[in-house]
Amino acid sequence: MAALRLAVLILFLVAGLVACSRVELVYENADWLGARQIAGYLDLDRTQRLAVRDALQDYREFHRRERLPQLVAFLDLTDAVLDAESVDRDRLATVFDDGERLLTNTAEDLIPMAAETLRGLSAGQIEALEKTLAEGREDYAEEVLPERAQRNIERIENWTGQLGRGQRAHLENCDARLPDVTEEWLQWRERRDREFIALLRATGSKSEIEEFLRDWWLNSEARSRPLRQARETSRQVWLECSETLLATLTPAQTAQIRSRLQGYRGNFATLAALGD
Repeated sequence: MAALRLAVLILFLVAGLVACSRVELVYENADWLGARQIAGYLDLDRTQRLAVRDALQDYREFHRRERLPQLVAFLDLTDAVLDAESVDRDRLATVFDDGERLLTNTAEDLIPMAAETLRGLSAGQIEALEKTLAEGREDYAEEVLPERAQRNIERIENWTGQLGRGQRAHLENCDARLPDVTEEWLQWRERRDREFIALLRATGSKSEIEEFLRDWWLNSEARSRPLRQARETSRQVWLECSETLLATLTPAQTAQIRSRLQGYRGNFATLAALGD
């Protein structure tokens, strides 16, 4: 969803998980980078952008102290899975769970800042956001979804290097196994977008907006049964497919992934230590 994309965007900027060899440089400038991205997404004026930057700067210190050690532990766990002689399904499931928990915790961290920013939007900014959300729904159905399999392969190859023909076919088959709930998702998303914009136009309180965002972004039980079932099915598909893919990695592919993980781990551990 477009709104969740905002939270994920902040996470990736603040955590430094970007295609850049200078993680420390990105991390130390995450407040500036994040404020620019959010300002563009929400059409913020200079005063609003500076307020977002200040909030992100404050959050970065909390993230350095609390979230970076968790991220280092997550990378250690992932590296251990790759180092094992055979793939352990339970340990792989723990990687999935811990990765989702990192995203969830960070989204929860940022909900108060998001609510404060959103409640300060002008009527014109709310109207622009409504159009952006509608465009996001169209882009998902017309561009993102049809190219999903290829995008996933490209993301994986960014870590492994070029995949073999069999590995690519395996991933394409995995994507084909995912449940198609496009119409259900679009209807749910349009309804939530409409409720969200109505809340902003009604000048909802900060606590009301926080509650809405928390329910929207983090509460899977708030979705329809088909969407909940699709999410669980998709998790199982990717758990099985990841197990198979890991078992077929060549020594060179495994070494490339581990080298990159260890590089990130070292950078994040160094950054976490700067807060001590």
